[in-house]
Amino acid sequence: MARTRHGCLTLVVLAVLAASGDTHGELGDVHTSAASVARLVEAEQTVVAALQDYLAREEARLEAIRGYIAGWRGGAADYVHNPLNSYFFLWRLTKEFPAVLDALDPTPTEELRHNLSSLRGGVEVPREADLNGVAFALVRLQDTYNLTVDDLVQGDIWGRKAVHVLSADDCFRLGQQSFNNLEFGLSEQWYNKGLALLAGQQPLTQEEQQRIERVSRQQEHRAVMSKMVTQLAQHSDGHIHDRFSGLGLPISFQQQVYANHEGADSVKLLNDLYRRLCRGEEVQPPQAFIGLKCGYVFGSSAYHRLMPFKAELRWADPIIIVYHDALTEAETEVLKRVSMPRLATTMVHSFTTHQVRKSLARVGKTAWVRRGDDATVDDILRRIEHMTGLTTATAEDLHVLNYGIGGHYDAHVDFFDLEDKAMDKTPHQGDRLATMLFYLNDVEAGGSTVFPTVGVEVAARRGSALFWFNLKRNGRGDYRTVHAACPVLLGEKWIANLWLHEWGQEFRWSCTLNPED
Repeated sequence: MARTRHGCLTLVVLAVLAASGDTHGELGDVHTSAASVARLVEAEQTVVAALQDYLAREEARLEAIRGYIAGWRGGAADYVHNPLNSYFFLWRLTKEFPAVLDALDPTPTEELRHNLSSLRGGVEVPREADLNGVAFALVRLQDTYNLTVDDLVQGDIWGRKAVHVLSADDCFRLGQQSFNNLEFGLSEQWYNKGLALLAGQQPLTQEEQQRIERVSRQQEHRAVMSKMVTQLAQHSDGHIHDRFSGLGLPISFQQQVYANHEGADSVKLLNDLYRRLCRGEEVQPPQAFIGLKCGYVFGSSAYHRLMPFKAELRWADPIIIVYHDALTEAETEVLKRVSMPRLATTMVHSFTTHQVRKSLARVGKTAWVRRGDDATVDDILRRIEHMTGLTTATAEDLHVLNYGIGGHYDAHVDFFDLEDKAMDKTPHQGDRLATMLFYLNDVEAGGSTVFPTVGVEVAARRGSALFWFNLKRNGRGDYRTVHAACPVLLGEKWIANLWLHEWGQEFRWSCTLNPED
């Protein structure tokens, strides 16, 4: 009974923690898809153009009023006895005054207010939760890429300057989102920076000084709560941990909770390798790549016997191959166009709770594209069969993802390992034998696919494809294929992947180039 009460208390504390900060608690997902943000930007350009037109008309309206006022001479002119002045006076009232009445008509303002929503083209206006979401995305980028608080406050990301700098209020928001999502160390950094910015505004008003004192006291309370939450989580049973499985709890928090558990060092090492690979660091010695070649894969069709696929062997065991120029630019645009209206928040499946839900472990938007949706899709599926020797007849639908600000996918494997996991449904014909992943655009910075256990990093390049086998020859899952999508630091990322389940024709790998070539 005590353990049950303890577990319930942990749930209550974590729920309170997630809701702390009032409107600063919920995380929206507009930022998770660059396509969604792009639609908002396009809509905002329309709104700004309408407002500029409105301002121009307002200036003309005000100019008419100013001109009417300036034309009045008052007692300085004899409007009663001088016939010319009387004429000008009556002309003023009959010709100029109606323009003033028109200028005072509130209709243009009312029409603009009513039309602003339609001017956005039906794009949903972001909520407070969406601002919170992009704030935590910045924290994720800071953590993964070792960005400093000072650089971010100055609007500097790897030499790229933002249009504004961050204020103390912005720092507090990022600090609150860090705290809400259990990044206690980063939260402290952001709150301290916000306090420093406030204190630097000299001379301080009484209200500003009181605010500094209030936030400082709240910092003390947050420090106590963070220790309490960590200790409660450390002593909770497995059922409580399962409730939060797959939700993307930060590694820094997990390392504290599972510090004394078996395998904790392995998790820490995996996370360290993931971050280093995302930052472009080499984690394998140069000699580990000796013997890896670029060559050609001759497909089963007559065309591809004459025009083989350009392939690069990135790792031999497990086999990881990058196909270059696998898609044309036009084909990548078709896949994006077909999937755009279908994009929805990416969900994850928990093997412990059998629930499908949103998760901070996977942040982006996704769409499913089926055979027959477009002739180009059918061509790509046939090409995959020629490239791999696997059939697409039993494959899952083509899975298109769009990653926006900080979009990522934590370390995971693609197979289900059906012998070890109880599934509430059979996904397709058996387990996922192999994965084919197409990159649909170039990513300016970040967004690589990394395999931490083997030390391989593959940058996103438009038209290239990444292929690997998920299962060993005995049919069991190969955990060496654990991989992750690094957060998008600058730009956006589009990919399309296909999970294949069965062999079709023989897979042939043929290299004709020497390693030193």
